[in-house]
Amino acid sequence: MTKTPPKLNTDRIFPDNMTTAHALILKAKNGEKGNTTGKRYAVPAFNVTTFQGINAAFKAFELLGSSGLLAFSNSALKHFGSGDPVFGLDVAVDYIIKKAKNSSVKVATHLDHGDYVTDKGRKVVQAAVQRLTSVMADNSTDKSTGLGMPLEKNIEFTREVVDMAHPVGLSVEGELGVLAGVEDEDTQSEFSTYTNPEELDRFLKETGVLMLAPTIGTKHGPNKGKPGDKVKLNIPLAHKLLSIANEINDEIVFVAHGASTLYPNVVEYAVSQIEKLGDPSGAKQKWLDFVGTDWDQIQGLIEAGFCKINTDTENRQTYLASLLGAICTNSAKIDIRWYDNVTTDALTQSYIQKLIMAGDYGVWHEPAIQVEKFKFDLSRSLADLLEEAK
Repeated sequence: MTKTPPKLNTDRIFPDNMTTAHALILKAKNGEKGNTTGKRYAVPAFNVTTFQGINAAFKAFELLGSSGLLAFSNSALKHFGSGDPVFGLDVAVDYIIKKAKNSSVKVATHLDHGDYVTDKGRKVVQAAVQRLTSVMADNSTDKSTGLGMPLEKNIEFTREVVDMAHPVGLSVEGELGVLAGVEDEDTQSEFSTYTNPEELDRFLKETGVLMLAPTIGTKHGPNKGKPGDKVKLNIPLAHKLLSIANEINDEIVFVAHGASTLYPNVVEYAVSQIEKLGDPSGAKQKWLDFVGTDWDQIQGLIEAGFCKINTDTENRQTYLASLLGAICTNSAKIDIRWYDNVTTDALTQSYIQKLIMAGDYGVWHEPAIQVEKFKFDLSRSLADLLEEAK
């Protein structure tokens, strides 16, 4: 008989205003905001790759009183650490701890797509358990083939991470099924398979994970389908999987990967700036070909218990669009800080927009703006948009 997985140690005390991803997401699944319980919402997990992204996220969290979730891919950690992901963990986490100490909200830090199959991946996961508040054990895909990992192996590797992380208070996210698309150099597959409900029951019971990323039709990257076609997610399957999970433990929460939305106003803005530049690299058509996951589909997932929604591509698109605009506006501005400020404000807009859409506001305090009045508009300054939303 398989030994019972260790329960998550909820007595762990993290640095000021920091907690586990599971604690934040469970509040969302239960609709908890302040002392009230209402409609279920979701916590967007923002993949951050720079200090700008961290600064923008904190500003958005604090403006809205949101639960904050900052996620790091292996590639992002290598960027922070000049090629060394473990050093990158030290650099990024030290900065976040200092930011969180004076924050008005609670935040979690999370390793995205932690690989416990390869030796390099194990090293990063083990380091993340020492430094973050949550880790993903993504052992669903065989890195050498891009195909699905046998269920037994996925359970074995994921359970090892749970055995290591739960006793010291870190929540663990697993993945069951294969998600197609390219997120970064370390996370990509040409194939996609739906999560098998029968395998789900066994996976959850034998691993003990409290966060699970099932595959129901989402896709990594900026091209989630053919231009003009609507991405269609398997919402009925999502509800079926949730009912199975709730029977096992109603504190299990679901995670949607590849949940970035394509904002038409961002595409229009980027294309207009590219046209001003004369489209030197032929990028205009690439922008027009981008396909995201429509928000009504994500809303369906939230209703089906997907209360952590990973977003990365849409924020990269927003950053690049704003940088193109900054170059067109003042290409002779010899001040890197000016460009940093423009793009950081744009990221803040993107984060605010997704937090509002997901319902993640007013959790820790009342928003400083009227959320229904906020307008996402890269052609205008963040300061003006916030002033108009007061």
